[in-house]
Amino acid sequence: MTYTFNVLLIGFLFSFQTAFTQNSPFRAFSQLLTRANMIFQKPGGVQETPTIANRQMNYEYAVKYTHKNFEVRYAIRPLDYLLEDYTAWQKKKKPGDIMLDPNTLYSSLLQVTILNISGGQLPDIAQFDSVAVRQEFNADWGATAFVEVGKEFGQSYKYCMVVALHKENYADAYIFYLSDTKEGFAELMDAAFYSLRFK
Repeated sequence: MTYTFNVLLIGFLFSFQTAFTQNSPFRAFSQLLTRANMIFQKPGGVQETPTIANRQMNYEYAVKYTHKNFEVRYAIRPLDYLLEDYTAWQKKKKPGDIMLDPNTLYSSLLQVTILNISGGQLPDIAQFDSVAVRQEFNADWGATAFVEVGKEFGQSYKYCMVVALHKENYADAYIFYLSDTKEGFAELMDAAFYSLRFK
């Protein structure tokens, strides 16, 4: 009986560890969602896919269509800790000291992100209408750009549509839609377009 119990216990612990490992990417992503005051709705027809370490743009979560070579990656950058540092700095700043408000960096950060993932390209960036971005994403600002991605970030993908969102005092967020072809790109992207938004 002791042997049977030990086997069952080991099996249970292994299953628990496996489940924890499998769920940990979303668990970490979920914690960022909470800090950023965001909602994620997993698109239909996709499954979680591992994130890929790279030097161009870290991201926390990714999903991929099961029968299409199309992937969606999510990166969330909560502003809470940066704003705490900025507030503390304001209280003790000296004449000549300079520190930028984290709420003012979103446009520049998007440009840097695009340059990084594309190997130096900077295509046209289209800003969303301020009313529409608030209604559809509950964001204060949003923009998008289409770019050919470099090998390290893109891996087997060639094309990427980047969507950036900013909410005052909460977060900057980036969604990367990746495919190896332009064919059917818009249709697949549309299905996941509202998967991430602010509360």
